Amino acid sequence: MPPTPIRHRRARRSDFDAIRALLESSGLAAPTPERAALRRFRRLVADLGADFYVAERDGRLLGVVHVTYTRHLTRSPRARLELLAVTPEARAGGVGRGLLALAAARARRRGCTALRCATPATPAEARAFLLRSGWRGAGEELEIDLAAPPQ
Repeated sequence: MPPTPIRHRRARRSDFDAIRALLESSGLAAPTPERAALRRFRRLVADLGADFYVAERDGRLLGVVHVTYTRHLTRSPRARLELLAVTPEARAGGVGRGLLALAAARARRRGCTALRCATPATPAEARAFLLRSGWRGAGEELEIDLAAPPQ
């Protein structure tokens, strides 16, 4: 029997512990289990001006993506990839590519022409993954052109 497909959905308030565990298992900074961090998380989840999505299979979180947007008076809005994390056991299974495709599609819908990611804080493994996924260097950042057809 084929595996259950990966499903993408908007993050929920109840995902705090699962996302925290995912970040810890990925070696990334995770929020502390204190009330202040939980409030910040809940504000992020409720923020309709950003995208905060998870990938799951059979109710188990496999990955998370967080994209923020900046609106400008004289040019198109800008999208920034703030977080992309996939559990170590789900890597190389299409989870990261699926989350990137979702982020790019959502940014296109908002009228953004590029999706950017700061590179100084990006681990080498993540940077290599983004470059393999069609991103290119743009100074201190990586970016993908959203005007180009999706890969």
